[in-house]
Amino acid sequence: MAWAAAAISQSDSPRSLLERASEARSSYSFVGEFIYQYGGDIESMRIWRAANPETGIRERLESLSGESREILRDNETVTCILPSSESVMVDERRLQRPLDARLPGNPDALQPNYQLEVAGQGRVAGRPTTRLNIDARDDLRYGYRLWFDDETGLLLRAEVVSPLGEVLERVMVLSFELREQIDTDQLASQLPQAGYARMTTNSQAPDDAQSSAGQGLDQWSLNALPEGYALTMNQMQPLPGRDKPVRHLMISDGLASVSLYIESQDQADPIDGSRQMGALNAYGRALDGYQAIAVGEVPAATVERVANALTTN
Repeated sequence: MAWAAAAISQSDSPRSLLERASEARSSYSFVGEFIYQYGGDIESMRIWRAANPETGIRERLESLSGESREILRDNETVTCILPSSESVMVDERRLQRPLDARLPGNPDALQPNYQLEVAGQGRVAGRPTTRLNIDARDDLRYGYRLWFDDETGLLLRAEVVSPLGEVLERVMVLSFELREQIDTDQLASQLPQAGYARMTTNSQAPDDAQSSAGQGLDQWSLNALPEGYALTMNQMQPLPGRDKPVRHLMISDGLASVSLYIESQDQADPIDGSRQMGALNAYGRALDGYQAIAVGEVPAATVERVANALTTN
């Protein structure tokens, strides 16, 4: 394994912290435990991560609290094994890993909507860290607090915070052990799957979502999206309990994102108005025989504006 990332120094800039973290996540293998705290609930997980700069990342996550479940990840798929429902969910999209979800792909793209500041030293899982504050410039998005391991650059703690500084969501590593390599059998499922129902979600092309929010949407248009947000994904997606795929649009500012689901009302679970759980907000509305639901870790006003931006052509 390549011990590629240099130690963090107190003079590091926000950009260098984020760039080092992006490099480190594909350079270091480790075993650890972390908690995910949201909406008053806390879930604990054990993680095995095998990272290689050339072949990518493989992970196995095992729940330590609540219902038993297991998550397997590689470069192409995410497989979730749920013994309680005797089901296996396979997603063939490159979904973000929980310890990496707050790392922006392009730090420069954050500047119009966020202010970044290195905010001192700390400790996570007994390891020295450097904290980065990412503060929203308006009330259309939340702020973030990120703690990076000084030795490796890996992200060890992340918090989503409200404009008042309230922690809405937290992911934090509790134990952490670097490994030269992870045994293959530790990355394979440890749960029985015989007879389990299996559902696969296939990725589709984004239908020119990058070039225009009005192309490839069939009878739909997106008008007056919240400032700083743009359409980044457009696909048809199967959902559990649905007979037909639903249209899934992703709207993002480069860090925060909102999913907008559109389906016919005859197969939808009606949601009218707003819902909240921790940092997650949702807003639903009916439109010409369809149900539109916007969901994201953004303020309630933002998901409402995204849902109301949808119109028929």
